[in-house]
Amino acid sequence: MTSLRPNLIKRIDRLPKPTSAAAALQPLFEAVSNAIHSTQTRFLDSVQAQGRVVVTISTNRKKNGVWATVEDNGLGLDARNWDAFTTTDTDNKLSIGGKGVGRLLWLDCFEHIQITTVYRDGEKLSRRKFIFRLANDEQITDYQSEAAPLTSDTSFHVRFSGLRDNGYRAKFPGRDSFIFQHITSHFLPTFIGNHCPIIDVHIGDETQHYPADIDKIVYRKETPVELNTPGYGKLYLTLMECDKVASSDLKGSHFVHFIAHDRTVHSQCIDGKLGLKYFGPNCDRVFHAILTGEYLDNNVNQERTAFMFEDVVLERIINDVCTDMIEAFLAEPLARLSGEQREIIGQITQSYPSVAFGDTNELQAKLPSGELSSDAIYGHLSRERFRRDQRQAEKIRSVLTRLKDGEATVEAFSTAIADAGKAIEDAEQRSLAEYIIRRKVVLDFIEILLQKVRDDNRDSAYQREDVLHSFICPLRINTLTDGSRKVEPATSHDLWIVDERLTFAQYFSSDEEFNKLSEAIDSNERPDVLIFDYVHGLRQVEEPSKVLLVEFKRPGRTAYADDENPQLQVERYVRRLQTGGMSDVKGRPIKLDDRTVFYCFIVADIVGKLDEWTYSWQRTADGRGRVYQPQDGFRGSIELVGWDALLSDARGRNQAFFDKAGISGESYFSA
Repeated sequence: MTSLRPNLIKRIDRLPKPTSAAAALQPLFEAVSNAIHSTQTRFLDSVQAQGRVVVTISTNRKKNGVWATVEDNGLGLDARNWDAFTTTDTDNKLSIGGKGVGRLLWLDCFEHIQITTVYRDGEKLSRRKFIFRLANDEQITDYQSEAAPLTSDTSFHVRFSGLRDNGYRAKFPGRDSFIFQHITSHFLPTFIGNHCPIIDVHIGDETQHYPADIDKIVYRKETPVELNTPGYGKLYLTLMECDKVASSDLKGSHFVHFIAHDRTVHSQCIDGKLGLKYFGPNCDRVFHAILTGEYLDNNVNQERTAFMFEDVVLERIINDVCTDMIEAFLAEPLARLSGEQREIIGQITQSYPSVAFGDTNELQAKLPSGELSSDAIYGHLSRERFRRDQRQAEKIRSVLTRLKDGEATVEAFSTAIADAGKAIEDAEQRSLAEYIIRRKVVLDFIEILLQKVRDDNRDSAYQREDVLHSFICPLRINTLTDGSRKVEPATSHDLWIVDERLTFAQYFSSDEEFNKLSEAIDSNERPDVLIFDYVHGLRQVEEPSKVLLVEFKRPGRTAYADDENPQLQVERYVRRLQTGGMSDVKGRPIKLDDRTVFYCFIVADIVGKLDEWTYSWQRTADGRGRVYQPQDGFRGSIELVGWDALLSDARGRNQAFFDKAGISGESYFSA
């Protein structure tokens, strides 16, 4: 009969190739794991005292001449182990996670492999020597078997050399320190366990002794905790506080290591969950946890490089099984972190009350324990508010449907409506508070801006239209197809600062054509022309129609030319509007009638020539401003408002909102 002929080269070619340094070290780590298991099998409970493993590695940046040796005093390749070695996919080590592919990874990684082993053959010791090579036939060559010296002991020695150019050469570490770090991380579960032989690792000029040297970086370690889980059976969690060197070659600081059969299969970074970088007295500590259990042992691939379940399962295990234990272990640093998070929550809800759907404790309970990003915290709170609103709306719809179908009582519906009304009222109050905070920021900014203008009239940077104008009368600059520029008013403004009646008025005109104003944007002579010394018109569409005119004079200005009397300037513009010969910003004729009321405001420091021109005007109730009531010409008034009085009155109008919203009266820009 004819049998199927195996093709070992093809099989090894299909093995996963390394995409990281840790994966490139896996074949070498397989040899180290075999050595550890061999000593554990031979010495059992006395392996800590009698077991020996020696690892020597030589590497360099160019990856030329890389070699490594692994030697142990375990059982060696005796009859049983020799049979397993020469059989692919053996179940010799199935009980401890062996899949029979470690030797295949050696062949995939290294070009040259030499093995010498001493084993017990009945009452005598024998020695085997051979070369292990990648081929479809005769993978074992130069085989020698002889009696071992009487003074020798059972052992296994393998020498690897020549990295293959199939991903291993590119990913194999070129620095000694990197390999030490990977060894520390990969074998951490074994090093901290109770069945680890003495392992000496020589790399370059440095030697480290395990597990003794692990104590130098592990400051605190708890006894493994048994966790009974409904979905994953019994899991065992070991929690450790380590020196930051334990994470120096990992992409992150804090990790949960998922272990299968004493081998690290996956290290999950949990920095985002904890929110910690480093902690401890000198800010040099990191957290590591080791998770083991039959569920992990039974669900690892044959190369022991990945689990056979989706990555989301790892996240679920951490969230559902480990989080409480981890947070208890890190209670002190997380408490400090929680205080920082509460401060950020306070800052966000102060500026954005719409997301303050509960007290600080309730809000914090909705966040990842270590989240400190303001942007992320705001996102979490916004989503939670949206979900609450959705749940409330769904509740109302459900009750309404049941009421229509006769399945709900009027009392139940009334209760649902009352609950919804309370929720809507709370949401409206939070939104109003957020709007008031925005107003406060505008007032604080303008106050500082005006002071800068007064302090140094030569500093035009504080007078440009894109600064002050953007707050009070924002304009939009459009470049047309012919390359020309057109200035138009934006849809929103902050003229409520002058008078609340201006809040919802539409900006529609200026006494200077907007296409001419666009030319001033690039001018160094009159960079403030878009806001100062020109009348800005707004309109409220109602019966009778109202027109609101605002003219701003530069803060601190005392000198005016004879033809710059603001009263005359406003009156001239009113006459132009009344004649109907002007167009709005969209090119449409401005149509007014004799019933139109004009409310005109001049904002300026009442000093110098302006003080003289308006001396005979009527004083406002507080005595700080002045009002002119024309007898003929147009219906309405002209009010002169000082810059300081403008800000003071605006703050006064909003103070009740500030108090209601719990907003501080201090300047937003205070140090």
